[in-house]
Amino acid sequence: MPAQPSSEPTTLIRGGTVVNAEGFVRADVLVRGERVIGIGVDHDWDADTVIDATDKYVMPGGIDVHTHLEYPIDGFTTRTADDFATGSVAAAFGGTTMFIDFVKKRPDASLYETFVDRRKVAEEKSIVDFSLHAIVPPLAQQADVHEDLERLYEEQGVTSWKFFMAYPGTQMVEDNELLAGMDLAKRLGALPMVHAENGHMINRASSQLLESGKTAEIHHVDAHGHSSEAEAVHRAIVLAEEVGTPLYVVHVSSEQAAVEIARARSEGIEVWGETCPQYLLTALEDYEGLGDRAAGYICSPPIRERANQAGLWKYLAADGLSTLATDHAAFCMEQPDDLPPQKLRSPGYFPKTPNGVPGLEDRLKVVWEAGVVEGRMDICRFVELVATRPAKLFGLYPRKGTVSVGADADIVVWDPNSDHTITAAESHSRTDYNLYEGMHVTGLPVTVLSRGKVLIHDRQLQEAATTTRGQYHCRENAQLY
Repeated sequence: MPAQPSSEPTTLIRGGTVVNAEGFVRADVLVRGERVIGIGVDHDWDADTVIDATDKYVMPGGIDVHTHLEYPIDGFTTRTADDFATGSVAAAFGGTTMFIDFVKKRPDASLYETFVDRRKVAEEKSIVDFSLHAIVPPLAQQADVHEDLERLYEEQGVTSWKFFMAYPGTQMVEDNELLAGMDLAKRLGALPMVHAENGHMINRASSQLLESGKTAEIHHVDAHGHSSEAEAVHRAIVLAEEVGTPLYVVHVSSEQAAVEIARARSEGIEVWGETCPQYLLTALEDYEGLGDRAAGYICSPPIRERANQAGLWKYLAADGLSTLATDHAAFCMEQPDDLPPQKLRSPGYFPKTPNGVPGLEDRLKVVWEAGVVEGRMDICRFVELVATRPAKLFGLYPRKGTVSVGADADIVVWDPNSDHTITAAESHSRTDYNLYEGMHVTGLPVTVLSRGKVLIHDRQLQEAATTTRGQYHCRENAQLY
Protein backbone atom coordinates (compact mmCIF):
# COMPACT_ATOMS: atom_id res chain seq x y z
CA MET A 1 0.00 0.00 0.00
CA PRO A 2 1.18 3.59 -0.52
CA ALA A 3 3.10 5.29 2.28
CA GLN A 4 0.91 7.33 4.61
CA PRO A 5 0.62 11.03 3.69
CA SER A 6 3.20 13.22 5.38
CA SER A 7 4.81 16.60 4.84
CA GLU A 8 8.23 15.01 5.35
CA PRO A 9 10.09 13.83 2.23
CA THR A 10 10.33 10.10 1.63
CA THR A 11 13.10 8.01 0.10
CA LEU A 12 12.84 4.42 -1.06
CA ILE A 13 16.01 2.34 -1.33
CA ARG A 14 14.88 -0.45 -3.60
CA GLY A 15 16.27 -3.86 -4.52
CA GLY A 16 19.25 -4.13 -2.19
CA THR A 17 20.38 -6.55 0.49
CA VAL A 18 20.02 -5.06 3.96
CA VAL A 19 22.99 -5.99 6.14
CA ASN A 20 23.02 -5.67 9.91
CA ALA A 21 25.35 -7.21 12.48
CA GLU A 22 22.88 -10.00 13.20
CA GLY A 23 22.13 -10.97 9.60
CA PHE A 24 21.14 -9.89 6.12
CA VAL A 25 18.03 -10.05 3.95
CA ARG A 26 16.96 -8.89 0.51
CA ALA A 27 14.58 -6.00 1.25
CA ASP A 28 13.56 -2.47 0.38
CA VAL A 29 14.03 0.34 2.89
CA LEU A 30 11.59 3.22 3.23
CA VAL A 31 12.70 6.45 4.86
CA ARG A 32 10.52 9.33 5.93
CA GLY A 33 12.21 12.47 7.12
CA GLU A 34 15.14 11.42 9.29
CA ARG A 35 14.06 7.88 10.21
CA VAL A 36 13.59 4.45 8.71
CA ILE A 37 9.85 3.68 8.69
CA GLY A 38 9.71 0.43 6.74
CA ILE A 39 11.78 -2.59 5.71
CA GLY A 40 10.29 -5.30 3.54
CA VAL A 41 9.64 -6.81 0.13
CA ASP A 42 6.73 -6.71 -2.28
CA HIS A 43 5.31 -3.50 -0.81
CA ASP A 44 3.67 -0.96 -3.07
CA TRP A 45 5.58 1.89 -1.50
CA ASP A 46 5.61 5.31 -3.11
CA ALA A 47 8.36 7.80 -2.36
CA ASP A 48 9.59 11.20 -3.43
CA THR A 49 13.01 9.76 -4.23
CA VAL A 50 13.87 6.22 -5.32
CA ILE A 51 17.42 4.87 -5.09
CA ASP A 52 18.19 1.70 -7.02
CA ALA A 53 20.26 -0.64 -4.83
CA THR A 54 20.06 -3.71 -7.08
CA ASP A 55 23.09 -5.97 -6.54
CA LYS A 56 24.25 -3.72 -3.71
CA TYR A 57 24.33 -3.88 0.07
CA VAL A 58 22.34 -1.48 2.24
CA MET A 59 24.23 -1.03 5.50
CA PRO A 60 24.20 1.29 8.52
CA GLY A 61 26.54 4.22 8.14
CA GLY A 62 29.94 3.73 9.68
CA ILE A 63 30.66 5.16 13.13
CA ASP A 64 34.25 6.18 13.78
CA VAL A 65 34.63 6.58 17.53
CA HIS A 66 38.22 7.85 17.41
CA THR A 67 39.02 10.98 15.40
CA HIS A 68 41.05 14.15 15.91
CA LEU A 69 39.72 16.99 13.73
CA GLU A 70 41.29 20.45 14.04
CA TYR A 71 42.87 18.92 17.10
CA PRO A 72 45.62 20.76 19.04
CA ILE A 73 48.85 18.98 19.98
CA ASP A 74 52.17 19.77 21.65
CA GLY A 75 50.83 22.40 24.02
CA PHE A 76 48.52 23.82 21.36
CA THR A 77 51.50 24.81 19.18
CA THR A 78 50.08 23.05 16.13
CA ARG A 79 46.98 21.16 15.04
CA THR A 80 45.80 18.51 12.63
CA ALA A 81 45.16 19.53 9.03
CA ASP A 82 41.50 18.53 8.75
CA ASP A 83 38.93 20.77 10.36
CA PHE A 84 35.39 19.61 11.08
CA ALA A 85 34.31 20.62 7.57
CA THR A 86 36.92 18.78 5.50
CA GLY A 87 37.04 15.88 7.94
CA SER A 88 33.29 15.32 7.87
CA VAL A 89 33.18 15.50 4.07
CA ALA A 90 35.95 12.89 3.93
CA ALA A 91 33.97 10.78 6.40
CA ALA A 92 30.84 10.93 4.26
CA PHE A 93 32.69 9.98 1.08
CA GLY A 94 34.05 6.99 2.98
CA GLY A 95 30.65 5.83 4.21
CA THR A 96 31.06 7.10 7.77
CA THR A 97 27.98 9.00 8.94
CA MET A 98 29.01 9.70 12.50
CA PHE A 99 32.25 10.29 14.37
CA ILE A 100 33.22 10.86 17.98
CA ASP A 101 36.07 13.30 18.46
CA PHE A 102 37.93 14.42 21.59
CA VAL A 103 38.09 17.49 23.80
CA LYS A 104 41.43 18.34 25.37
CA LYS A 105 41.41 21.07 28.01
CA ARG A 106 42.86 24.38 26.84
CA PRO A 107 45.53 25.87 29.10
CA ASP A 108 43.42 29.01 29.55
CA ALA A 109 40.07 27.32 30.22
CA SER A 110 38.43 24.55 32.19
CA LEU A 111 37.57 21.22 30.57
CA TYR A 112 33.88 22.15 30.58
CA GLU A 113 34.51 25.55 28.96
CA THR A 114 36.75 23.95 26.34
CA PHE A 115 34.09 21.37 25.62
CA VAL A 116 31.33 23.92 25.03
CA ASP A 117 33.52 25.93 22.68
CA ARG A 118 34.63 22.86 20.70
CA ARG A 119 31.08 21.55 20.38
CA LYS A 120 29.99 24.88 18.92
CA VAL A 121 32.76 24.84 16.33
CA ALA A 122 31.87 21.32 15.25
CA GLU A 123 28.16 22.14 15.05
CA GLU A 124 28.93 25.00 12.68
CA LYS A 125 31.06 22.90 10.32
CA SER A 126 30.33 19.16 10.32
CA ILE A 127 28.05 17.75 7.62
CA VAL A 128 27.53 14.47 9.53
CA ASP A 129 26.42 13.77 13.09
CA PHE A 130 29.02 13.69 15.82
CA SER A 131 29.68 13.46 19.51
CA LEU A 132 32.66 14.18 21.75
CA HIS A 133 34.71 12.27 24.33
CA ALA A 134 36.31 14.13 27.23
CA ILE A 135 40.05 13.79 27.78
CA VAL A 136 40.75 13.80 31.52
CA PRO A 137 43.73 16.02 32.34
CA PRO A 138 46.03 15.39 35.30
CA LEU A 139 44.71 16.94 38.49
CA ALA A 140 47.72 19.27 38.49
CA GLN A 141 46.17 20.96 35.46
CA GLN A 142 42.66 21.22 36.91
CA ALA A 143 42.07 20.22 40.49
CA ASP A 144 38.26 20.24 40.18
CA VAL A 145 38.12 18.32 36.90
CA HIS A 146 35.87 15.63 38.41
CA GLU A 147 33.19 18.28 38.89
CA ASP A 148 33.47 19.09 35.19
CA LEU A 149 33.28 15.41 34.24
CA GLU A 150 30.09 14.98 36.24
CA ARG A 151 28.62 18.13 34.71
CA LEU A 152 29.55 17.00 31.19
CA TYR A 153 27.94 13.64 31.84
CA GLU A 154 24.72 15.15 33.13
CA GLU A 155 24.38 18.19 30.84
CA GLN A 156 26.12 17.16 27.62
CA GLY A 157 25.69 13.39 27.54
CA VAL A 158 29.44 12.75 27.66
CA THR A 159 29.45 9.12 28.71
CA SER A 160 33.06 8.27 27.78
CA TRP A 161 36.27 9.70 29.21
CA LYS A 162 39.80 9.13 27.97
CA PHE A 163 42.79 8.75 30.29
CA PHE A 164 46.37 8.88 29.05
CA MET A 165 48.84 6.39 30.52
CA ALA A 166 51.54 7.96 28.31
CA TYR A 167 53.16 11.43 28.02
CA PRO A 168 54.40 12.15 31.57
CA GLY A 169 54.33 15.81 32.48
CA THR A 170 51.70 16.77 29.93
CA GLN A 171 48.76 14.39 29.66
CA MET A 172 49.61 11.28 31.68
CA VAL A 173 47.59 10.48 34.79
CA GLU A 174 49.24 8.37 37.45
CA ASP A 175 47.55 5.23 38.74
CA ASN A 176 45.97 6.96 41.74
CA GLU A 177 44.29 9.50 39.43
CA LEU A 178 43.23 6.76 37.04
CA LEU A 179 41.65 4.84 39.92
CA ALA A 180 39.82 7.95 41.13
CA GLY A 181 38.54 8.63 37.62
CA MET A 182 37.37 5.05 37.27
CA ASP A 183 35.57 5.30 40.62
CA LEU A 184 33.66 8.33 39.34
CA ALA A 185 32.93 6.62 36.02
CA LYS A 186 31.54 3.59 37.84
CA ARG A 187 29.29 5.75 40.02
CA LEU A 188 27.82 7.53 37.01
CA GLY A 189 27.94 4.71 34.48
CA ALA A 190 30.47 6.36 32.18
CA LEU A 191 32.93 4.29 30.13
CA PRO A 192 36.64 4.84 30.91
CA MET A 193 38.93 4.77 27.87
CA VAL A 194 42.70 4.44 28.07
CA HIS A 195 45.59 5.25 25.79
CA ALA A 196 47.58 2.32 27.09
CA GLU A 197 51.33 2.81 26.81
CA ASN A 198 53.69 3.00 29.77
CA GLY A 199 54.86 6.61 29.55
CA HIS A 200 57.89 6.11 31.78
CA MET A 201 59.15 3.19 29.71
CA ILE A 202 58.76 5.23 26.52
CA ASN A 203 60.54 8.24 27.98
CA ARG A 204 63.41 6.04 29.13
CA ALA A 205 63.74 4.38 25.73
CA SER A 206 63.54 7.75 23.95
CA SER A 207 66.29 9.22 26.11
CA GLN A 208 68.57 6.24 25.44
CA LEU A 209 67.99 6.52 21.70
CA LEU A 210 68.69 10.24 21.62
CA GLU A 211 71.83 9.84 23.74
CA SER A 212 73.14 7.33 21.21
CA GLY A 213 72.41 9.64 18.29
CA LYS A 214 69.39 7.73 17.03
CA THR A 215 67.16 10.71 16.36
CA ALA A 216 65.73 9.88 12.91
CA GLU A 217 62.01 9.34 12.40
CA ILE A 218 62.40 5.59 12.05
CA HIS A 219 63.47 5.32 15.70
CA HIS A 220 60.05 6.42 16.95
CA VAL A 221 58.96 2.78 16.77
CA ASP A 222 61.98 1.72 18.84
CA ALA A 223 60.86 4.02 21.65
CA HIS A 224 57.38 2.47 21.74
CA GLY A 225 58.08 -1.20 22.34
CA HIS A 226 55.48 -3.95 22.42
CA SER A 227 56.13 -4.40 26.13
CA SER A 228 55.29 -0.79 26.99
CA GLU A 229 51.87 -1.24 25.40
CA ALA A 230 51.19 -4.70 26.80
CA GLU A 231 52.19 -3.65 30.33
CA ALA A 232 49.89 -0.63 30.29
CA VAL A 233 46.98 -2.66 28.92
CA HIS A 234 47.47 -5.30 31.62
CA ARG A 235 47.68 -2.65 34.34
CA ALA A 236 44.58 -0.81 33.12
CA ILE A 237 42.60 -4.05 33.10
CA VAL A 238 43.73 -4.87 36.66
CA LEU A 239 42.77 -1.38 37.87
CA ALA A 240 39.38 -1.49 36.14
CA GLU A 241 38.65 -4.92 37.59
CA GLU A 242 39.61 -3.66 41.04
CA VAL A 243 37.15 -0.77 40.71
CA GLY A 244 34.50 -2.88 39.01
CA THR A 245 34.13 -0.72 35.93
CA PRO A 246 34.17 -1.69 32.25
CA LEU A 247 37.12 -0.52 30.17
CA TYR A 248 37.74 0.48 26.56
CA VAL A 249 41.31 0.36 25.21
CA VAL A 250 41.91 2.65 22.22
CA HIS A 251 44.15 2.00 19.19
CA VAL A 252 45.62 -1.40 20.07
CA SER A 253 48.69 -1.85 17.87
CA SER A 254 50.54 -4.81 19.37
CA GLU A 255 49.60 -8.47 19.35
CA GLN A 256 51.00 -8.66 22.88
CA ALA A 257 48.48 -6.05 24.01
CA ALA A 258 45.67 -7.84 22.16
CA VAL A 259 46.56 -11.03 24.04
CA GLU A 260 46.01 -9.23 27.35
CA ILE A 261 42.57 -8.02 26.26
CA ALA A 262 41.52 -11.39 24.80
CA ARG A 263 42.61 -13.20 27.97
CA ALA A 264 40.61 -10.83 30.15
CA ARG A 265 37.53 -11.13 27.95
CA SER A 266 37.77 -14.93 28.11
CA GLU A 267 37.61 -14.60 31.89
CA GLY A 268 34.43 -12.53 31.71
CA ILE A 269 36.06 -9.16 32.38
CA GLU A 270 34.26 -6.27 30.65
CA VAL A 271 37.04 -4.88 28.48
CA TRP A 272 36.88 -3.94 24.82
CA GLY A 273 39.77 -3.31 22.48
CA GLU A 274 39.85 -1.05 19.45
CA THR A 275 42.32 -1.41 16.61
CA CYS A 276 42.84 0.67 13.48
CA PRO A 277 43.36 -0.03 9.77
CA GLN A 278 46.92 1.34 9.79
CA TYR A 279 47.97 -1.44 12.18
CA LEU A 280 46.34 -4.11 10.02
CA LEU A 281 47.43 -2.96 6.58
CA THR A 282 50.64 -0.94 6.83
CA ALA A 283 53.88 -1.94 8.49
CA LEU A 284 57.34 -0.83 9.59
CA GLU A 285 58.72 -2.35 6.40
CA ASP A 286 56.73 0.22 4.39
CA TYR A 287 58.52 3.22 5.86
CA GLU A 288 61.86 2.08 7.28
CA GLY A 289 63.72 3.26 4.18
CA LEU A 290 61.97 6.60 3.67
CA GLY A 291 64.27 8.86 5.71
CA ASP A 292 62.48 11.92 7.05
CA ARG A 293 59.42 11.01 4.92
CA ALA A 294 58.83 8.24 7.46
CA ALA A 295 57.23 11.05 9.46
CA GLY A 296 54.06 10.32 7.50
CA TYR A 297 53.75 6.98 9.30
CA ILE A 298 54.46 8.20 12.83
CA CYS A 299 51.65 7.71 15.31
CA SER A 300 51.44 6.38 18.85
CA PRO A 301 51.29 3.50 19.45
CA PRO A 302 53.43 2.98 16.35
CA ILE A 303 52.82 1.12 13.13
CA ARG A 304 54.73 -2.06 13.85
CA GLU A 305 56.43 -4.84 11.86
CA ARG A 306 54.37 -6.80 9.33
CA ALA A 307 54.64 -10.03 11.34
CA ASN A 308 52.54 -8.36 14.05
CA GLN A 309 49.51 -7.99 11.77
CA ALA A 310 48.40 -11.63 11.77
CA GLY A 311 47.78 -11.59 15.51
CA LEU A 312 45.62 -8.47 15.30
CA TRP A 313 43.51 -10.01 12.53
CA LYS A 314 43.17 -13.20 14.59
CA TYR A 315 41.86 -11.42 17.66
CA LEU A 316 39.64 -9.18 15.55
CA ALA A 317 37.98 -12.23 14.03
CA ALA A 318 37.56 -13.94 17.41
CA ASP A 319 36.27 -10.79 19.21
CA GLY A 320 39.35 -10.42 21.35
CA LEU A 321 39.32 -7.01 19.67
CA SER A 322 35.88 -5.50 19.26
CA THR A 323 35.89 -2.31 17.18
CA LEU A 324 37.65 -0.69 14.23
CA ALA A 325 38.30 3.06 14.41
CA THR A 326 40.92 5.24 12.72
CA ASP A 327 42.55 7.56 15.28
CA HIS A 328 42.38 9.95 12.30
CA ALA A 329 44.88 12.73 12.98
CA ALA A 330 45.79 13.98 9.53
CA PHE A 331 48.78 16.21 8.89
CA CYS A 332 50.41 17.37 5.66
CA MET A 333 53.87 16.36 4.51
CA GLU A 334 54.33 19.69 2.76
CA GLN A 335 53.60 22.97 4.56
CA PRO A 336 50.42 24.82 3.51
CA ASP A 337 50.50 28.55 4.23
CA ASP A 338 47.26 28.44 6.22
CA LEU A 339 48.27 25.68 8.65
CA PRO A 340 50.64 25.63 11.62
CA PRO A 341 53.76 23.44 11.39
CA GLN A 342 52.96 20.01 10.01
CA LYS A 343 54.75 16.64 9.72
CA LEU A 344 58.21 17.88 8.69
CA ARG A 345 58.48 20.70 11.19
CA SER A 346 61.62 19.11 12.66
CA PRO A 347 63.12 16.71 10.10
CA GLY A 348 65.43 14.05 11.50
CA TYR A 349 64.24 14.41 15.10
CA PHE A 350 61.44 11.99 15.94
CA PRO A 351 60.39 13.47 19.32
CA LYS A 352 59.14 16.63 17.57
CA THR A 353 57.30 14.88 14.73
CA PRO A 354 53.54 15.41 15.08
CA ASN A 355 51.84 12.15 16.00
CA GLY A 356 49.03 10.98 13.78
CA VAL A 357 48.01 9.47 10.45
CA PRO A 358 44.99 9.94 8.17
CA GLY A 359 42.37 7.28 7.53
CA LEU A 360 38.82 8.57 8.08
CA GLU A 361 37.82 8.34 4.41
CA ASP A 362 39.48 4.99 3.76
CA ARG A 363 38.49 2.94 6.83
CA LEU A 364 35.54 1.07 5.35
CA LYS A 365 37.14 0.56 1.93
CA VAL A 366 40.41 -0.94 3.11
CA VAL A 367 38.86 -3.10 5.83
CA TRP A 368 36.25 -4.37 3.36
CA GLU A 369 39.00 -5.32 0.94
CA ALA A 370 41.37 -6.91 3.44
CA GLY A 371 38.63 -8.28 5.68
CA VAL A 372 35.60 -9.29 3.62
CA VAL A 373 37.04 -9.70 0.12
CA GLU A 374 40.10 -11.58 1.37
CA GLY A 375 37.98 -13.83 3.60
CA ARG A 376 39.01 -12.73 7.09
CA MET A 377 35.44 -11.81 8.10
CA ASP A 378 31.90 -11.94 6.73
CA ILE A 379 29.76 -8.90 5.92
CA CYS A 380 27.85 -9.05 9.21
CA ARG A 381 31.05 -9.00 11.27
CA PHE A 382 32.23 -6.07 9.13
CA VAL A 383 29.08 -4.11 10.00
CA GLU A 384 29.42 -5.04 13.66
CA LEU A 385 33.01 -3.77 13.84
CA VAL A 386 32.57 -0.48 11.98
CA ALA A 387 29.07 0.52 13.04
CA THR A 388 26.99 -1.60 15.44
CA ARG A 389 29.41 -2.36 18.27
CA PRO A 390 30.68 1.24 18.33
CA ALA A 391 27.05 2.43 18.58
CA LYS A 392 26.35 0.07 21.47
CA LEU A 393 29.49 0.82 23.44
CA PHE A 394 29.14 4.58 23.09
CA GLY A 395 25.46 4.96 23.87
CA LEU A 396 24.05 5.48 20.36
CA TYR A 397 22.22 2.21 19.69
CA PRO A 398 19.53 1.58 18.41
CA ARG A 399 19.26 5.08 16.99
CA LYS A 400 22.58 4.54 15.18
CA GLY A 401 24.47 1.48 13.97
CA THR A 402 21.55 -0.42 12.47
CA VAL A 403 19.18 -0.32 9.51
CA SER A 404 15.97 -0.88 11.46
CA VAL A 405 12.54 0.66 11.73
CA GLY A 406 12.78 3.68 14.01
CA ALA A 407 16.53 4.13 13.59
CA ASP A 408 18.08 7.24 12.09
CA ALA A 409 18.37 6.86 8.32
CA ASP A 410 22.17 6.85 8.38
CA ILE A 411 22.53 4.47 5.47
CA VAL A 412 25.25 3.45 3.06
CA VAL A 413 24.50 1.82 -0.28
CA TRP A 414 27.60 -0.26 -0.86
CA ASP A 415 28.58 -1.53 -4.30
CA PRO A 416 30.77 -4.64 -3.85
CA ASN A 417 31.69 -4.55 -7.53
CA SER A 418 33.01 -0.98 -7.77
CA ASP A 419 36.72 -0.96 -8.50
CA HIS A 420 38.80 1.88 -7.16
CA THR A 421 42.45 2.72 -6.60
CA ILE A 422 43.14 4.83 -3.52
CA THR A 423 45.20 7.96 -4.07
CA ALA A 424 45.89 11.08 -2.04
CA ALA A 425 45.02 13.17 -5.08
CA GLU A 426 41.40 11.98 -4.97
CA SER A 427 41.06 12.22 -1.20
CA HIS A 428 38.68 14.71 0.38
CA SER A 429 40.88 15.16 3.44
CA ARG A 430 43.29 18.12 3.72
CA THR A 431 46.23 15.74 3.99
CA ASP A 432 48.50 15.49 0.97
CA TYR A 433 49.52 11.84 1.33
CA ASN A 434 47.80 8.51 1.91
CA LEU A 435 49.03 5.43 3.76
CA TYR A 436 47.13 3.26 1.28
CA GLU A 437 48.37 5.00 -1.87
CA GLY A 438 47.87 2.74 -4.88
CA MET A 439 45.81 0.11 -3.01
CA HIS A 440 43.14 -1.45 -5.23
CA VAL A 441 39.77 -2.00 -3.58
CA THR A 442 36.64 -3.70 -4.88
CA GLY A 443 33.81 -2.19 -2.91
CA LEU A 444 32.72 1.41 -2.43
CA PRO A 445 30.00 3.47 -0.74
CA VAL A 446 28.16 4.85 -3.77
CA THR A 447 25.26 6.52 -1.93
CA VAL A 448 25.35 7.87 1.63
CA LEU A 449 22.41 9.17 3.64
CA SER A 450 22.69 11.06 6.91
CA ARG A 451 19.41 11.22 8.84
CA GLY A 452 17.55 10.75 5.58
CA LYS A 453 19.40 13.39 3.59
CA VAL A 454 21.41 12.15 0.61
CA LEU A 455 24.92 13.56 1.06
CA ILE A 456 26.67 11.41 -1.55
CA HIS A 457 25.12 9.85 -4.66
CA ASP A 458 27.01 8.15 -7.44
CA ARG A 459 30.16 9.19 -5.58
CA GLN A 460 29.26 12.88 -5.94
CA LEU A 461 28.61 15.43 -3.18
CA GLN A 462 24.96 16.46 -3.20
CA GLU A 463 23.35 19.83 -2.45
CA ALA A 464 22.13 18.59 0.95
CA ALA A 465 25.75 18.40 2.07
CA THR A 466 26.14 22.14 1.51
CA THR A 467 22.89 23.25 3.13
CA THR A 468 22.64 21.16 6.30
CA ARG A 469 24.82 20.40 9.29
CA GLY A 470 25.28 17.34 11.44
CA GLN A 471 23.84 17.18 14.92
CA TYR A 472 25.66 16.77 18.21
CA HIS A 473 24.48 13.67 20.10
CA CYS A 474 24.16 13.40 23.84
CA ARG A 475 24.79 9.74 24.57
CA GLU A 476 23.44 7.09 26.89
CA ASN A 477 25.52 4.62 28.92
CA ALA A 478 27.19 1.74 27.12
CA GLN A 479 25.32 -1.42 26.20
CA LEU A 480 27.80 -4.00 27.41
CA TYR A 481 27.07 -7.00 25.23
